[in-house]
Amino acid sequence: MIFPHVGDQFHLVYGRNLLPELTADLNNYLVVADGFVYEKYKEQLKNNHQVYIVKDVEVSTLEQDIKEYDGVDTVVAMGGGMAIDAGKWMAEHLGKKIHSVPTVLSVNAAFCYKSAMRVKNVVTYMGRIFPEAIYIDFDIIQGAPKYLNISGAGDLLACLTASYDWRLNSMVTKSHRFSQEICDGAQYLLGMLSENIDNIREVNDDGIYFMCEAFRWVAEYSAKMNHTMWESASEHAFFDNMEYVCKKPFLHGQIIGLTVYFMSLFQDNQHERAVMMLKRLGIDVTLEGLGITEDQLCTGLLTLRDFTEREGLRYTIINAKPITKEWVDMAVAKYKKDFGIVSDGQTADKCTA
Repeated sequence: MIFPHVGDQFHLVYGRNLLPELTADLNNYLVVADGFVYEKYKEQLKNNHQVYIVKDVEVSTLEQDIKEYDGVDTVVAMGGGMAIDAGKWMAEHLGKKIHSVPTVLSVNAAFCYKSAMRVKNVVTYMGRIFPEAIYIDFDIIQGAPKYLNISGAGDLLACLTASYDWRLNSMVTKSHRFSQEICDGAQYLLGMLSENIDNIREVNDDGIYFMCEAFRWVAEYSAKMNHTMWESASEHAFFDNMEYVCKKPFLHGQIIGLTVYFMSLFQDNQHERAVMMLKRLGIDVTLEGLGITEDQLCTGLLTLRDFTEREGLRYTIINAKPITKEWVDMAVAKYKKDFGIVSDGQTADKCTA
C-alpha cells in the first residue's frame, strides 16, 4: 500500500475489460460520456441503456437536458473530467447511484465528491455524491494519449502550493479546518510523486496505480474534512480566473501545472522544486501549449485578487499580499526564461493592467 488507509468512500476496481463486466449487471442505465469516448467503447457496453453526450458543464444546459432521463435506474459516467462531472451532477439530481469509469487521468474528477460545474462561465464546485465504484481499466487509460494522462500529475503537484495556503488560512480566517497530519501527508505525496515520475511518463500499470492511489488518498480525506484545501487553493483559483479571462476550457492538469508555477513563486515556497518536477514530468505549460497569449496570462495574474474576492473564494496567499505589476513582469520574464519562451507579435514584453 503506497498511502495509509483513510476511509472507504471511494472504492477502486483495477483490471482490464471492466466495461463488459460492469454493465452486464446493469439495465436501463444512463451513460454520460463525450461523443468520442462513447463511439470508441460502445461495443463493450451490455444491456439496455440510454446515452447523454456531454456538450458542456454549464448548469443551465444540464438543467434543461436532464428532464429526458427521469426513468433511468443508474448512471455510468465515462470519459474525462467534464463527462465525469456531468455524470455526477446528473446522478445526484436524478437521485441515482453512479459508477465512474475514467478513460484518462488528466484530472481527479472521478475522485471528488463535488462536481466542477460552470455557472455563467465561472467554475463552481457543488453537490456531494460518492460513486458505487471507480473502475480503473489499464487498457482504457493507456489507450488515451500519453500527454493527457501525464498532465494529471499537475493536480497532484497542486499539493505543493495548496498545503502552504491551507496553513496560512488556518492562521488568519480558519475557514477550512486544519490538520497537521494531512499537511504532512501532502508533503509525503509530493515525495512519492517525484519517485514515480518515470512510471507516470510511461503511463505503465505502476504509474496509473500510483496516480489513482494518490487521488484516492486526497479524496478519502476530503470526505472526512468536507474540503480539499491541501490540494486546491491559490493555484486552482488562478486556474478559475484564467478560464474566466480566456473564455475557454483547459486541460485541467496542464493549466494547474502553470498555476502551480506562478503561485509557488508568489508564495516563495519550493518554487524550484515545482519547476524541476514540471520539467521532469514534461507537462507543457508554455503559452503555445496552453493556447494563450502573454497578455491573457498577465491579465489573469493582475486581476486574480479581484476575481477571488468577487467570487468569494477561500483565503490564500492571493489575499495576503498584493500582486503588483512589477512582480508580474518579473514572474513572467522568469517563466519565459525557464521554459524557453520567446515573445511574438501576439504577446507583450511587459504586462499592462
